[in-house]
Amino acid sequence: MKNYYLVFLIGIISLTLYSCGKTTDKDRAIALVESEYESSSRDLNFNEAKLDTLYNISPQAYIDSVKKGNELDITLAELESQIKHLSQAESDSVGLISAKLTKERYRLLNLKKIKPQFIGWKLSGVSVRGNKQKVLSFNFDQEITKIVP
Repeated sequence: MKNYYLVFLIGIISLTLYSCGKTTDKDRAIALVESEYESSSRDLNFNEAKLDTLYNISPQAYIDSVKKGNELDITLAELESQIKHLSQAESDSVGLISAKLTKERYRLLNLKKIKPQFIGWKLSGVSVRGNKQKVLSFNFDQEITKIVP
């Protein structure tokens, strides 16, 4: 029983030492920016820096477009069911509205085809010391090995 505790204790200590020695994505991004700007006269402040993921389309925008598309489908179905009971002038007006909604629905369907894809990282909120108004941001590739435009 004593051996189990000893193995468990050694495992926890090993795991703690390993996790302390491992750098985070944010640390790697900061080190890359520092190496890029080490010959510069700018003194960068990373206290407020935040590392975020970059997508070709944000996942929330994708979800919102799918939701709005589903709502438009319901609205269009209601319009089509009511158009039969309207006079010609009212029917024409509703038809114009329906056409605009259908055009918007096709645009949203095209957005739905574009799945969110991870394209890299963005380090934002990097300020220049002595100049509070100047805030920089940097984009990185997926592995955080280089700064990209």
